[in-house]
Amino acid sequence: MSRKLRIQFKGAGYHITSRGTLKQNIFPKDNDKAYFLRLLRNGAKRYRIDVFSYCIMNNHYHLAIRISTTNLREFMHYLGSSYANYLVRAGWVGHVFAGRYKSICINEEEYFLIVNRYIHLNPVEAGIVSRPEDYAWSNYRNCISRGGEDWLEENWLEEYFGPGLAAARRRYRQFVEEAMGLGVFYPENEVVAQALLGSEEFIKRIKTSIHGKTWKNGVVGRKELARVLSLREIHDAVCGCLGLTGLEQGDYRGDEDYRRACFLFIDMAKEYAVASNGDIARLLGGISENAVSHRFVRMRERVCSDNAMQARLDADRKRILEVILSTSESGGGGRV
Repeated sequence: MSRKLRIQFKGAGYHITSRGTLKQNIFPKDNDKAYFLRLLRNGAKRYRIDVFSYCIMNNHYHLAIRISTTNLREFMHYLGSSYANYLVRAGWVGHVFAGRYKSICINEEEYFLIVNRYIHLNPVEAGIVSRPEDYAWSNYRNCISRGGEDWLEENWLEEYFGPGLAAARRRYRQFVEEAMGLGVFYPENEVVAQALLGSEEFIKRIKTSIHGKTWKNGVVGRKELARVLSLREIHDAVCGCLGLTGLEQGDYRGDEDYRRACFLFIDMAKEYAVASNGDIARLLGGISENAVSHRFVRMRERVCSDNAMQARLDADRKRILEVILSTSESGGGGRV
């Protein structure tokens, strides 16, 4: 249906999302959504942000954008503070947004398309509308038909689904509709350090630049990257805290303690290290990358349904981090 994407990001692509505090409806009325959309348009022009897609729901929003300079922080401050002030003037009391916005840097064309489709299918998955074009507060209509919001970036449609913009619009619509009713796939378990989504080559390049101190502060927009832990640090601390000699061999199906240790290692590697599933797999005895993803998803499902397991894992995580930090401060830590 589509050709290989020829468009290249002249900057950094991001998936941005932010929710209302305590999941409150911060966009309860159409007038509120319209005001936020005006802020988005004005901010995009002021800070030279390319906006590929957006969706404004009642209690959160999604954006797919590209920045050409290190101006993400300024753009998001403008967007968040301006809208918060608008609500406060209308009588809102307390915080508006639930902490800092979430930003994931995207450097893989396949993921770029998946993120756009995920954003546009949000209202369908939430049961608000049966078709994405029926939702007024996303730019999906603009992607599949002529006219509308000329401030949005849409060259990518023709680059990927062309030639010809009219044909590209039809093909993008087909691409989105093919996923309807199947559950919107988002590669959450492939997000590295809660900030990066891309090919293994991309992850390795970022990892090298961070350790070489060439990665500019603020580009990824994730404060955890200020101190990136190595996989070996995490591996050794997990083993030390749980009384294991290593994670390369073990009875994953029959040994609950070993399974718990493997999950802790995968979970903390994804949150605190810049590493691909392949990197993680090598320290688990060379299992497949798919096995890493499968183990992570299955254990996440168990944890979400078991409060006692969640509490135990949180305590383990805290203890492991304390060990890593104390080892590093004493000069015993190293990078791998």
